[in-house]
Amino acid sequence: MTSTRYLLALLFSLLTALPTAAQSADEAPAATPTVKSFGSDTVHFNVLPTTFLTPQVARSYGIVRGDNKFLVNVSVQQRSGDSNRAIRAKVSGTSSDLIHITTLGFREIIEQDAIYYIAELEIDGKRERRDFRLSVSTATRNQPYDIQFVKTLHAED
Repeated sequence: MTSTRYLLALLFSLLTALPTAAQSADEAPAATPTVKSFGSDTVHFNVLPTTFLTPQVARSYGIVRGDNKFLVNVSVQQRSGDSNRAIRAKVSGTSSDLIHITTLGFREIIEQDAIYYIAELEIDGKRERRDFRLSVSTATRNQPYDIQFVKTLHAED
């Protein structure tokens, strides 16, 4: 694995374990969950500013960095005994504010044992409250997993 790919895989692994950097400090103190379990499947999801990525990593994956650009990151793990393994999924979703609904175009990234689905998102203002609705389908279930969450995104200065 190249150092750039290793860095991106490490970055996404860390981000699924951390609360989003886009969460507003003046919102309710309880952080929005970034993990939902459905039986043996666990879906990790997060929204982060693209400026969190180095220019080299962003360029290698065709991600446009910007002060008002964000990534929606989704991964699915399946529990088997005492271990978890990444599994493939079909991920779709939308992000909306009070006026607009944006369809999120997810693409799959596979790095050795890690599988991620990322979609790019841009906001118009300095601060936007966004409602996210995700649909995650796996081979282990006939119906998709529905995930809804709200984030306040802040453009960087």
